Amino acid sequence: MPVPIPIPTRNHLNVATERFFSLHWRLPAEVPIWDFSWGFSGPVPNYLLGGLYALFSQESLLYIGLGASRGGGAYKDRGISRRLMAHVLKPSTSGSCTDYVLSERWKSAGVDSIATLGFPSDVNYLAPALEDYLIGMLAPRENVAKNPGRSSC
Repeated sequence: MPVPIPIPTRNHLNVATERFFSLHWRLPAEVPIWDFSWGFSGPVPNYLLGGLYALFSQESLLYIGLGASRGGGAYKDRGISRRLMAHVLKPSTSGSCTDYVLSERWKSAGVDSIATLGFPSDVNYLAPALEDYLIGMLAPRENVAKNPGRSSC
């Protein structure tokens, strides 16, 4: 097993993701890529899809999360946005219904940007595998539950 990178960056995330897909993507469709464009306003990139999200402090990767819920009703397959709204974001008090702020937990961790990677619904089952692979390869500091040798105490 490769030795985790001490402080993984956006570049490390992209390289590890490309490696995963080179091993496991056999579909004619384009390989999903990380979207780093969101600025806490408007819809989260890939909000209609299930997939992964990554939390950053400047260039440092802090956390990789899974938002692959199949959901139901009006929110079917909106795993990324549902997970972010449940655990990472909350509506801003600015009066705008499209602006968001971080929950205290992530604000205190220094998060200043979020990236997402969405899967088409027919291959959404790959999202948990990619999450596990990336956490194992990159060991983001806030993914303590899946990092052997790191304690949350």
